[in-house]
Amino acid sequence: MGRRSRTLTIVLTAACAAVAAFALAEDATHDSHQPGVIFSSPLADVPGKHLVVVSLEWDPKSGRHSTPHRHPGSVYVYVTKGAAKLGIDGQPVRVVHAGESFFEPIGAVHTVAESASQTEPAEAIAVMLVPDGAPLLTPEPAPKPEK
Repeated sequence: MGRRSRTLTIVLTAACAAVAAFALAEDATHDSHQPGVIFSSPLADVPGKHLVVVSLEWDPKSGRHSTPHRHPGSVYVYVTKGAAKLGIDGQPVRVVHAGESFFEPIGAVHTVAESASQTEPAEAIAVMLVPDGAPLLTPEPAPKPEK
């Protein structure tokens, strides 16, 4: 395992511990500039990157789901409640239950993110490695209609 891989493994392990601590804390501070952001910090050992932790919720009653998008860095998603349907372009859609996780490689098109139930919401925590100044996600352009 190379130095970069070890550093990423250490960062993701630390991030998971941070997620657990923040999930248990009732007074976690939210960044008012980004909806759902519960933690953000520059990474001194990975210059040019921020660790960002985001809470996610998909409620089928509200029709809440994600449209296709991509992230500028790697994303680790840990489902905390219910079950979520999660998919990346070119891979089968997976149902990820509470206590299970999902990984999105840098730049992958995230095609599906919604509750796996038609009646019950799903919730998750996403741990993201984001380049400094980059948006958390970039929507994919809508496909052009065929003529």
